[in-house]
Amino acid sequence: MLATTLQDPWLNLSWSVYAPISLLSFLILLPLAPFVHKVHRLLTVVAVFVFIASTTYVWLAPPFTPNARIKVFFAQKVDLTNVTSAVSRPQLTRSITQLNVIEGYGARLTATLPSSWSSTNGSEGEQCIANKLRRGLTTCEWPVPPALLPSIASAKDGDKGRWLVANVTRLGPTSLHVEIEGIQTRACSISVDNHGIRRYRARTRRVGGTTEISAGAPTAWTAFEVPAEKEVHLLTLWAREWGSKFDVEFEVDPDTEQEQIITGRVSCFWNDGPGGAEIPALEEGRRFLPEWVAISKAAGGLVEAASGFVV
Repeated sequence: MLATTLQDPWLNLSWSVYAPISLLSFLILLPLAPFVHKVHRLLTVVAVFVFIASTTYVWLAPPFTPNARIKVFFAQKVDLTNVTSAVSRPQLTRSITQLNVIEGYGARLTATLPSSWSSTNGSEGEQCIANKLRRGLTTCEWPVPPALLPSIASAKDGDKGRWLVANVTRLGPTSLHVEIEGIQTRACSISVDNHGIRRYRARTRRVGGTTEISAGAPTAWTAFEVPAEKEVHLLTLWAREWGSKFDVEFEVDPDTEQEQIITGRVSCFWNDGPGGAEIPALEEGRRFLPEWVAISKAAGGLVEAASGFVV
């Protein structure tokens, strides 16, 4: 647990481990100070030898092993066409693979994945930049070749190739109504780019049930008020049951301009496993990344499919 925690540099917990150890070592040796001059010089030679040997080992030994692995945060982003009044089922436009890893290892680990090789010389090729949300991490991303595009294997025939169904409706100058139904997922989100969210309410509606109640009866609205000192741009939605549609109504900060345009994105998340998404890029990472790498998800899901809106 300690080794895994210290690999998360944004937690900044290293000092809280090494500082007490150093202090404890100093306090243990402090009572010996008045008697050190009486110690045989051979013991001093042995201590110096142990110090040199241990320091050399720490410098030369690899920092990560199969028993003490480095944590890599994997994500695959699927970009969809925008949701409009005429388009409620956005289509895939492109997909990218992301690896989030501690500084100094991004380019090295990315180079082990064949899917990044064909992209290194193109304008849309591999890019490694500092992660803006997690201090100490580097984010490397590159376009996904067609053979490694993710898919939802358990989707029904009518939903093949689709990721989500969404409708965005303007209720007033500063309020919106959003409906999201992800294909074979229970996690979605709404983000607003140019405005902060002031208040919102949400509910789920079961679709495709076997009875009239399970198919159409919505749950009760749950309302939330955002504190005035907070600025919220993202709403994350979770459903208890599969096949649920999210209904969300929210109000944003008023704009000083006479005509207010609200832009944002709706997205849903998927993981691998039975009933989840097929993620060939994840299997590529498990096969080609070194054995001292542990793959974890970077967000609410391994795959995120997002579609923009402008109203």
